Amino acid sequence: MRLVHLSDLHLGYRQYLRLTPTGINQREADVARTFQRAVDQIIRVEPDLVLIAGDVFHTARPTNAAILHAFRQFLRLRKELPTAEIVLVAGNHDTPRTTETGSILALFEQLDVRVASTEAKSFRVCGGNVNVLAVPDVPGAWPAQMERDAKYNILLIHADVEDVVPRHVADIDRAAVRVTRADLDLAKWSYVGLGHYHVHRRVADNAYYSGAIDYTSLNVWGE
Repeated sequence: MRLVHLSDLHLGYRQYLRLTPTGINQREADVARTFQRAVDQIIRVEPDLVLIAGDVFHTARPTNAAILHAFRQFLRLRKELPTAEIVLVAGNHDTPRTTETGSILALFEQLDVRVASTEAKSFRVCGGNVNVLAVPDVPGAWPAQMERDAKYNILLIHADVEDVVPRHVADIDRAAVRVTRADLDLAKWSYVGLGHYHVHRRVADNAYYSGAIDYTSLNVWGE
C-alpha cells in the first residue's frame, strides 16, 4: 500500500504588503501555488491513501478565494485518483472558537473526502484493509480508541507531541491536543501521521511530522 502524508497547508495565509498583478496578496498566492504543485505530485505517484493532518486553512473563516482553491484541488484529486481514499482532520487553525459556528471542512465531504473536524472518527478504507483513526485538534478528542483489526492501522492526528516539538515553538502556536510519545503508543500502529509542527521530523520509524508545505508559521525565520 502506498500513502501520502501532508499537513499544514495554511491556505489563505497572508503576509507582507506585496500584491500580484491581479491584486492578490503575494504570499497567499505563493501558498496556493505550493498546494497546487503538491497535488500535481500526489497525482503522479498514484497513492492508495492521502492523509492530511490538519490546518488546511490558515483561519477558521477563510476567504472565498481560499475555499474555492481548496475545493478545486480536492476535486482534481478525486477526478484523477478516483479509487484513492482521502482522509483529513481539523487543525487548531481550522477549528472555530464556538461549536455552533461549524467547520468549513465539512464542505469536502461532498467530494467523498473523509473528514474529522469536531471529534475523533474511525474510517475503514482501502477495501477494508486499512483502519484510520482520525483525531482533530479539538478539546477532548484524545485519547481516542479504535479497534486495530485491519491489515494496516493508522493514526492521523493534529497535535503537539511535547517531547518532540520545541517548547518555544509550541508556546507561539498552541494546540488543543498535547501528547507524549508514550501517549501515542507508537508500536501499535502501522503508521502515525502527525500535523501541527511545521518542520519535517521523524518521531519514530513509523511516525512523522510531515511539516508544512510552505513557510507559514508565526516564526518563519526560525524555520
